[in-house]
Amino acid sequence: MGSARAAVPPGRIYLVRHGLVHNPNRIAYGWLPRFRLTEEGRVQASATAAYLAGTGARLILTSPLLRAVQTARIIATALPGVPVRRSRLLIESGLAHFWEGLPWAIIPERHPEVWRVWQERPSACTAGESIAAQAERMRRAVLLALRLSGGGPAICISHRDPILALRFACGGGAFDDLHTTETAPASVTILRYDGHTLRFEGYCEPYRDADGVAAGS
Repeated sequence: MGSARAAVPPGRIYLVRHGLVHNPNRIAYGWLPRFRLTEEGRVQASATAAYLAGTGARLILTSPLLRAVQTARIIATALPGVPVRRSRLLIESGLAHFWEGLPWAIIPERHPEVWRVWQERPSACTAGESIAAQAERMRRAVLLALRLSGGGPAICISHRDPILALRFACGGGAFDDLHTTETAPASVTILRYDGHTLRFEGYCEPYRDADGVAAGS
């Protein structure tokens, strides 16, 4: 996907989705504060931390939202000495921000046309932030991570839709595959940058897959 500045060294990026969130009222929490990990979410993040411990990662870059920061802290315990930094480039989608605070059950009634487009043709949904725009800011985020880590490997902790947007843009599917492509809590999407192009390399779910083998690798 696209060429980038020569100053960015080649390397591998591990894109991690945050763990399961405590949300008993089924609210679209978007960018809202105080949405923390559940106990299961912490266990998921711990499994991912164990998987990432052997990667030689040099940097953890995380979304500033609480659920991502908590996931980053758990992963950092398995990588002593690896710096943790935050970047708004990794934040949840603008669409999630658009309808945040509403119960999921009433979003189709409150925003029927946006909901329909998002469900039927996500690539055409522009409310809040398009998938293409998410992919572009996420591209900037992972290249920033590689620049800061001197070529990585680097770990970036983000959210479902932004992670999928970048995966699709890097050859791992199409934007309209948004609702049919698995990106489980605490899953790992692996990308590689060769100095010119970002490529999708694999996907794994350490919490579910005890051996942590990345699909397609």
